[in-house]
Amino acid sequence: MKKHEYIGIKEDNKPFRIQSVSVMKNDLDGLPKGKYKLTVAKYFKKASPPQFKWLYGSVYPLSLIALNEAGYEFTNVDQVDIFWKSMFANKEVLVRETGQIMTVPLSKSEFLTIDHMTYTSSIRTYCAEYLSANIPDPDVNWKQHKKEMQELIEKEQSRL
Repeated sequence: MKKHEYIGIKEDNKPFRIQSVSVMKNDLDGLPKGKYKLTVAKYFKKASPPQFKWLYGSVYPLSLIALNEAGYEFTNVDQVDIFWKSMFANKEVLVRETGQIMTVPLSKSEFLTIDHMTYTSSIRTYCAEYLSANIPDPDVNWKQHKKEMQELIEKEQSRL
């Protein structure tokens, strides 16, 4: 039997509502006779491209440097990706922000936003505790900083 999933929304001072409630009602009315268990769980979107850009553009390169300084001999971020997945993917990991224990999927294509947050947090914590390396938070103003740096570079080049 097919698993039925629906998305509901709870906003402040408003009752819980289900998106496409008529579709849900039709699906449930069409079920064969029997007992059913309904479960409500927090919905998380898939991890976004900016999250993966931060992972591959900052977390992996900085951890590559830290790992090599600790004696490893990695040459690229793909090797570091495999190393971190062997450490933290498909295993139970503590989410420090929420206190819950969850299993991070083995494939990053299956990552939800919470999985990505847990995975990168685990890498950053490991780097801080065992490699004495700090991996900074993502920069929300990176476009502005990039523009400022480009202007500064252009200004310096024009002086030469």
